[in-house]
Amino acid sequence: MTTTNYRDAFASFAGAPLDPRTYRSLLYLALAVPLGFGYLIAFSAAGSLTLGLSVTILAPVAVLGTLLLAVAVVWADAKLTAGLLGVEVSPWFPSRDLGIAEFCKRLVFARPTWTGLLYLCWRMVLAVIALVVLTTGLSLASGLLVAPLAYGEFLLIDYQLGVYRVNTLPRALGAAGLGALVGLLTLYAANLLGRVAAAVTSTLVDDSSVVAAEGNRDTEGDGDAEGDGDDASDADARTDA
Repeated sequence: MTTTNYRDAFASFAGAPLDPRTYRSLLYLALAVPLGFGYLIAFSAAGSLTLGLSVTILAPVAVLGTLLLAVAVVWADAKLTAGLLGVEVSPWFPSRDLGIAEFCKRLVFARPTWTGLLYLCWRMVLAVIALVVLTTGLSLASGLLVAPLAYGEFLLIDYQLGVYRVNTLPRALGAAGLGALVGLLTLYAANLLGRVAAAVTSTLVDDSSVVAAEGNRDTEGDGDAEGDGDDASDADARTDA
């Protein structure tokens, strides 16, 4: 059992460059960096504005506006995640057929609103992780891989314990081999982060049960209204008779 697990893990690690999901995850992480920091800036500004208006009569409007912005951003981000990572999600958004009062009530008290805020926090954290993985891994791997083409007295590799001078072909080939390993690790990390992102999205954003429940509730409400109309029609018919 343990040997099989090790084999599966090694196969997953070695097969990362051949897995199409790896490159979709790389694109997703590349987009996650500007999006995550953009979310941080936007919602920091929205939170500051809401806090500033908390002592005025505009406080409820500011809160509702911030929550509506969050729900809309989560919906769009979930669609992006579904398209790039192939995860099936049904992001929630209050029905536009509701009255204003009911719309605001569901916006404030529905569970998907608050799990969506948690999802946005995750996206901000993912932006930092993606920035570190992509900039460190890809830059280091590319720098080491070109060593056989640029080795000489002036090619130095700085690391924590000192400086490694790549001035011979064997050293350059060794650096290239290390670069290939770093590149493989980076691709595997991107693949793994993509899988984690898909799982988090499915957990925090996929509210198909909530959507179905709201749809059933709306349908029942329409059915009751139609039933009341039928009863009124029957009563009118009896009166005419």
